[in-house]
This record gives sequence, structure tokens and C-alpha cells, in this order.
Amino acid sequence: MNRRAFLKFGLCGSLAAAGGTGLLKIYKHASGAKDIIAYPDPILRATAAPVEQIDAGVISLAERLIATVRYYSVTGFFSKALLGRGLSAPQLGVSKRVMVCGIQGRIHVLVNPQLVEQRGVYSGYESCLSLPDHGRRVVCRPGFIKLLYTDLDGYRIQLETAGEYAAVLSHEIDHLNGILYIDHPGYA
Repeated sequence: MNRRAFLKFGLCGSLAAAGGTGLLKIYKHASGAKDIIAYPDPILRATAAPVEQIDAGVISLAERLIATVRYYSVTGFFSKALLGRGLSAPQLGVSKRVMVCGIQGRIHVLVNPQLVEQRGVYSGYESCLSLPDHGRRVVCRPGFIKLLYTDLDGYRIQLETAGEYAAVLSHEIDHLNGILYIDHPGYA
């Protein structure tokens, strides 16, 4: 490749990258996605308060959580080939027991999730948007969980899941309890 072709290729690549970055910034602003709170912010170590009532504030928080997890899933996929699947309210700086998780192809909004049963062991790689400098690590979690939560319509829902999905839910519930993935056995 001659110098002129190389420069043209570099210029086109730079413009494409800048355009992609610009589009992501526009999407972030338009969607309501927020910045993630990073460790060692103390809110990440606090136990989140229960939600007393599903109101416009909780619904708005859920929408921000969904927009943010979608935004970071897109940017993470293109920058690190990772797909984020969960986010909790404390990660946006709100100490409420609200979280969102992508489980079996659907985003679930879980208000006041409560673990009812857990058993077995699942080990897998985890990372966390709130701990960007810690990278992916192997973490041991329950292999099966059953939990109860309230949805945005006020219905009490039971959810049972295993393996990777159980790990995602456990990770986000830990955030509501001030626990981080670096606190778990298997961190290496």
C-alpha cells in the first residue's frame, strides 16, 4: 500500500470512528443513559433502601437503568466484545432496591428482589461497570436461585434460574447489599 492510500485509509477510519463515537453520544443523551458510579464511591458499599411504592420516580429510575445497561452493552460489545446484562440503582447513585437484568432474551425490572432459595455452585467470568480497573475475574456463585420480586405493575413475581443467569442476578442483588464481585471466593 502506498503512502497516499495508507493516509486515505487512516483518514476514512478516523472519520468512521469519530462518527460512531458521535452517534453513541447522541444515543446516550437521547436515551437517558447515565454515567456509572465507580468504586470506591461509598454508595457501592451501602445497603440500598427498599422501595415503598411503585411511583413515577421508580418507573423513571427503571427507564434510566434500562437505557444505561443498553448503552453500556453496545459500547462494551464494540470495545471489549462483552455484553453487559445487569445494572442496579446504586450504580447510578440511587440507594434503592431496584435492578434490571437481561435474562433469557428479555430485560427484567426487579423491585425489592428477595432471594428465596439458592443451591449448587457456578463459576464463571465476571466484570463490573462500577469496577472498570479490575477486569474480568472468575467468581463462584450459586448454581441455582429462586427469588421473589415486584414488577413495575406492582405484581409479585417468582423467578427461578440457573447457571449464568443465576450469576447475573446474584451479582446485581449483591450490589443492592453493598457487596462487590471482588469480595467473593474465586476472585483471582
